[in-house]
Amino acid sequence: MDKSFITAKEYAAKYNLHPRTVQIWCADGRIEGAYKFGTSWAIPDEAPRPKDGRIKDGSWIGYRKRERKIKKQNANQSANAKKANVNSKE
Repeated sequence: MDKSFITAKEYAAKYNLHPRTVQIWCADGRIEGAYKFGTSWAIPDEAPRPKDGRIKDGSWIGYRKRERKIKKQNANQSANAKKANVNSKE
């Protein structure tokens, strides 16, 4: 079975991407079956486009408030634990 390969530039044109993006994806291992051939990347012709890893559902909205709240709770718990430890020694 003979596989056909394309370059990063051809893959970029196929999926309307920038060639540098494709090179980065290859280096990160996001495109399965791609391997470096000298200074170029050889990508299987049938390789699918990788899944977009960005958060698009809005779950990041308000994350700073949530993080501050969690830090405050953790600080209170550790302070209470220290007080309990001091009281138990007395």
